[in-house]
Amino acid sequence: MPRTVSFRLILAGLVALLIAVAGLPPVSAAPAQPVAGHSNPLMSDIAQAFSDVGLIRAKDGAWYSYATNTSLTRENADNGGPQHLIPMVRSTDLVHWEFLGDAFSAENHPEWAPWPQKGYWAPDVRYVDGQYYMYYSAPSSTPLGAAIGLAISDSPAGPWKDIGHPVVDFVADSEVMEIDPMMFIDEDGTKYLYYGSFRRGGMHVVRLAPDGRSTVGTSQQVVAGERGEGAWVTKRGPWYYLFYSGYGCCIGNVGGGGYPVLVGRSTSPTGPFVDENGVSLTAARPGGTIVNSFNGNSLSATGHNAVTVDRSGQQWNLVNSDIRADHTWGGRPQSMDRLDWIGGWPTVRAGQWTSDQPQPAPATAASVSSSFDDAAALTDWRTVAGEWKDASSGGYVESTEASSLLVSRTNGPADYRVEADLRTSAGKAGLVFAYHSPRNYSVAWLDPERGSLRVEQRVGGKLVSSSESVLYKGFRYDTWHSVSVEVRGDRATIQVAPALGDNPLGELTVRVLAGPAQVGLAGAAQGDNIAMTKLYQPVTRKVPDPHVGKLLPAFSDEFTAADSQWQWTGANQGHLENGQLVWDTQATDLSKEDNLATVLLRDAPQGDYTVETRLSLPFQGSTGNARAGLIAWASRTQSLQLAPTRTGAVQQSFLWPGADATPWAEAIQLGPSADTMWLRLRHTTQPTTGEHLFQAATSLDGRHWQWGSYWYLPADAGPLKLGLISMGGTGTTARFDYVRTYQS
Repeated sequence: MPRTVSFRLILAGLVALLIAVAGLPPVSAAPAQPVAGHSNPLMSDIAQAFSDVGLIRAKDGAWYSYATNTSLTRENADNGGPQHLIPMVRSTDLVHWEFLGDAFSAENHPEWAPWPQKGYWAPDVRYVDGQYYMYYSAPSSTPLGAAIGLAISDSPAGPWKDIGHPVVDFVADSEVMEIDPMMFIDEDGTKYLYYGSFRRGGMHVVRLAPDGRSTVGTSQQVVAGERGEGAWVTKRGPWYYLFYSGYGCCIGNVGGGGYPVLVGRSTSPTGPFVDENGVSLTAARPGGTIVNSFNGNSLSATGHNAVTVDRSGQQWNLVNSDIRADHTWGGRPQSMDRLDWIGGWPTVRAGQWTSDQPQPAPATAASVSSSFDDAAALTDWRTVAGEWKDASSGGYVESTEASSLLVSRTNGPADYRVEADLRTSAGKAGLVFAYHSPRNYSVAWLDPERGSLRVEQRVGGKLVSSSESVLYKGFRYDTWHSVSVEVRGDRATIQVAPALGDNPLGELTVRVLAGPAQVGLAGAAQGDNIAMTKLYQPVTRKVPDPHVGKLLPAFSDEFTAADSQWQWTGANQGHLENGQLVWDTQATDLSKEDNLATVLLRDAPQGDYTVETRLSLPFQGSTGNARAGLIAWASRTQSLQLAPTRTGAVQQSFLWPGADATPWAEAIQLGPSADTMWLRLRHTTQPTTGEHLFQAATSLDGRHWQWGSYWYLPADAGPLKLGLISMGGTGTTARFDYVRTYQS
């Protein structure tokens, strides 16, 4: 556990520091011009098809992204060209990308998996003790069978060599689908692998052997069956956050599907994970807080996410997506948006979700930076003590003296983030931050002798503060690790991780002397990719929930007496009882013209409105995909259902486009479900297309609402009607307390 010694300032040292600060040179200009903005989808010049994104910030300072096997470009697909087997791309700014080639080919494909057949899916790349590990899914000999493999390289661009056997083998008749791996290293050095998809067994986590090449013990379920796939785990403070993606990734005929990103958190990497309502992700009515979902713009199916960090400390969420106007091609290009943390929970763009208009770009230009690619790079730095030289192999700087100190010639902004890659085999390796003079500075050390991440602060030449976080036994100080420091005011947060953006293996928070400072390296160390950038400004408020206006009595019903405004599309089904509409669920649905379920409808008001109901629907004893709730209706096929639904052993709330018999693959998961719950469906008009947009919301108490995905009906659909459904399976009875429509 970290322990902190109180920070003590001595008067003489403080005076010396103020004198030193007064003589500092001015803030330097960024050595490279920042990218002004970006637009989704990304990399459209080289890859219009790039799904199931895997992402790493590598030891050359660049970002590398990897995808499921794909045609890559529309031209290649139209010409019947070959599939790219895990294509690899590289970027230095997260906006402009270059294609590097494919991870696998006939020469290096895994011999244990069928070749070439289905290709390889959902790669996840991690930096592990000096090498790059790529976990991936591979097909088995059966249509739905899969296994998880591992290939290793000294470079993020390959060449990749498979280890020769599956890490997680295919299990015949398994309730867990062995796809979508994500490897995670905890602060105690334990390695875990998350995987799974929409089968009844859900998503699982299993411990890996220390070398990451095999599993140890049995796996544990972390997400309920028929709920999600595409795990991404990150640690923030005491919490482990498990991101995953819901229905609608890549098939369907109404626009590509929703594919929302949801999250739960736990104090353990193996769970149990719960959402912001405290509902477990493995419950019979599973929880899941919405991170990203369809917002009504031109991009749908925005899921299977990955998370990275720019030089300012701002996190970014990358997903694959569908272009609604061209979703039948199935290209699934890559998109990126800002990831905010508000009230302890992540959300994309403060709850606005994936953008399709120009956005500010990630911060990748630094005030001070160097990758030390040649000896000339050292001219921008000042040797305070010892001797620093460019490594004979190039690409980093090194010193063999314990007292060595190298600092930038200029200082940066008052609030800043500094990062660097460090390693050592001869002593301590330090990242210098808050440097004001040779007698007043702070250093974050990787200290093999103490086995810790250690921070030392000197004022007036004296050591006045020391703090440390013990690192796990077996931590490899002789391989590269990324150290970052974020200084805001007089507080600094220091982390060490395998690579920037990965889970921290050690973390400290200390007080420092505020103000512009210089940065550098210290000790008998090798250093690379050092950069100092103005610290990001976090977004602290979500976009407000939609406003619900005054009640429209002519479009509402309390079910105390018969209302002639309602019309049944078939035989009358329900009846009034004690101020409720009571309606047994029907075995039929809307999927077949010659065997339709009956729907209860009334005219919708003009303009913007919100319709609400309170529903009781116990699922015990129900069959099929029994469901009940609200419906927006232009026709059987041009309709939207908002309903808690039985899916196998679990109960989920969905926004359900069209007339499909089952929620797979296009129905979009919403907030938590319950036997008694409140539902809202809000209508607006898309300003550029005239489409009818509907956003769904659910509540467990009628006061706190979780607003979820949008979907749409065509601009020429109509006349629109609103109503109720009770269908999809037998064995249960829906009870509606009211239908209330509000002017929005």
